[in-house]
Amino acid sequence: MKTPFSIQEIQNSQNESDQIKCLSVQHYERCSFCNSKLIFTHDLNISFLQVIETCRCPGCGVAPNPKKFTLQ
Repeated sequence: MKTPFSIQEIQNSQNESDQIKCLSVQHYERCSFCNSKLIFTHDLNISFLQVIETCRCPGCGVAPNPKKFTLQ
């Protein structure tokens, strides 16, 4: 299984090399089973002030649990 982190070297103000771990965007937009690009849909629920994000994989048909984000 791949790790969701990628190590990048950043030059700080003293020109010293530091390594940090960053979440890669590919971890979020690719299927973990077949590496196909996921299709995202966003539904707006005004009564609860929420956005519900659902995604599915066109390659293998996997659909992870939807994520809910509360609007302010």
